[in-house]
Amino acid sequence: MFNLVYRSRASAHFGQTQILEMLEQARNFNKKSNVTGCLLYFQGEFLQYLEGDQVKVLRLFDQIKADDRHSQVELLSHSYIYAREFGDWEMAYENFMGSNHQLQYLKLLVESYLENPDRALNPNPTSKSFWIAARQLLKSKSPHQM
Repeated sequence: MFNLVYRSRASAHFGQTQILEMLEQARNFNKKSNVTGCLLYFQGEFLQYLEGDQVKVLRLFDQIKADDRHSQVELLSHSYIYAREFGDWEMAYENFMGSNHQLQYLKLLVESYLENPDRALNPNPTSKSFWIAARQLLKSKSPHQM
């Protein structure tokens, strides 16, 4: 099993409606490909965690890098893992819009990393502990919002 984390900037014309359409397509593709993960969107930037078969995840990442809906794609980390963190979801998602007290901690971590990766609060998106915390916090939301 393999995981990969990247960050990117959404294109100017890529709004919330388009993100939700992309998310639906990603979930369908991931279900067929046995890839799972989590997509976080905050102030025009994406952080994404992907997990599954190494070849499939790397091929998917190549497709993501070529996608014009975003730019400045930066690989943050990758590693071999023993078990999935997001096995319950084809793609968990959070956009941090609106007020949600349960997700304030996660929002603070994401904001800290996107503003200044070198001085970010820990855990940050390059670490497994960040994604474990993300999974736990996102599970506290209604399953229909995932």
